[in-house]
Amino acid sequence: MKKIIVTLFSVMMIFLSSCGSTAEVSNVAQTTEKSSSVKEIKSEKDLYKGAGLVIAVTAPEVRNGGKGESWMPQFFQDSITGNLAKYSKMTVLDRANEDLTKAEQELGETGFYTEENAVQLGQMTNAQYAVFGSITALSSSYELNFRAIDITTNEIKAAYNDRAGSKEIEDGTTVRAIITELLDGLGIGLSEKEKAQLAKTDKKSLNATKSLAKGAAAEKADNLIEALAFYAEAQKDSSTSKEARISMSKMLDGSFSGSDISDLKAKAKYGEEQKEKWEKILKDLAGYVAKNNVILVYDFSNIKTELSSDNKSVKLTGLPGAKLVFNRHTVLVAKQVMTEWEKTKTNKANEYWTRTVNTNNLRSISKNVWEGFYYISGGDGTLEYGLYDNTDYRIKKGEIRLYTGNNADFNVKPQNRYFDETQFQPIEMTVNLSDLPDDSTFEFRPIQWEYGSLGNVTFMTLEEYNEWAKDQ
Repeated sequence: MKKIIVTLFSVMMIFLSSCGSTAEVSNVAQTTEKSSSVKEIKSEKDLYKGAGLVIAVTAPEVRNGGKGESWMPQFFQDSITGNLAKYSKMTVLDRANEDLTKAEQELGETGFYTEENAVQLGQMTNAQYAVFGSITALSSSYELNFRAIDITTNEIKAAYNDRAGSKEIEDGTTVRAIITELLDGLGIGLSEKEKAQLAKTDKKSLNATKSLAKGAAAEKADNLIEALAFYAEAQKDSSTSKEARISMSKMLDGSFSGSDISDLKAKAKYGEEQKEKWEKILKDLAGYVAKNNVILVYDFSNIKTELSSDNKSVKLTGLPGAKLVFNRHTVLVAKQVMTEWEKTKTNKANEYWTRTVNTNNLRSISKNVWEGFYYISGGDGTLEYGLYDNTDYRIKKGEIRLYTGNNADFNVKPQNRYFDETQFQPIEMTVNLSDLPDDSTFEFRPIQWEYGSLGNVTFMTLEEYNEWAKDQ
């Protein structure tokens, strides 16, 4: 009996031990599975981002290029810099970095770095990596080459080689492709959310970066008003607004900054330079305003017909019609230039040269330019339009006088306010029925803008204007 009890006890212990082992295995499996899940989640959050590394992004060299490509080096440099800073934890040296600027001045007269002086660049900037590039203009496209190099080993970590058209460069497609290659080559892991972000284009930021680069290129070419117009565009986005504002202010600053104000020769030379600069600015501003200040928006899609009492003619009315709309961007550029000129002119330290500046270019546009923007708000002119059949034959020509809405002033308004303040004016034309071909459709079209003080006027359909106004 005692032996039986012992045997039963042994069996029970083995059973309990077996159950314990099963529970333990089950718990271990659950723990392992949970641990694996945590590890996966952690790996997504803890992707390698290049923390502790310093990378210098240099401006790519343009080969075979001309004026049309002069903005591209800064555009690519800024775009690559911004994206590397956004998607990694590396210290990214950009154009504003003093060491990089100094290295640029010392390493080459062209202002472009090459892979041959990578080691020197690293020594001067304390960078372990550097991005070099070249843009070669071909007959109808560009050959793009970008490299990310480990300066310490001269090893190429990432490379991008491809061709692209102007459209792919301007719309950001090429930049996204380059950034993808650089990040992959540098081992910078991206989360799924970041990959989705990178795949999209931030149109506003892209256009601002492009405008800033084009402004700098125009300034270097001494196209000052063109530069100011691009800088004004770049102020629309927070990523570029500060640099654009500083660049614009430096361009228009008329204060003498010599180390010795008593140096009369230096002061006299400075005064001559400022006089020449401001006369050019005012002349160019006059031309820019005359060319870009007003948009003629038209829509004649709805034609109303009314037969005469003798049934021999028909009165045609094109609706909603046409109207003149101020270009907010032009008003903004004019305001900024005029505000800086007033500040410069009223500064007594500048009196010795400002009083000699020829301002006839402004007076020729308006008698009242100093008190406001009368010269871009008081103009009017005549729109010439035609009635065409479906064979493009012009049946008859007509004209209508258009006026701008409320006067523009120093309080620059939103673009939609300028649009809303002016009403469409319908166009009308009476045509003999005998002049209208049988079984033919007809439509109104604008022909040209004539007379008036507005100078050139930009024509846009209502659909074109609405698309354009989205970015204003």
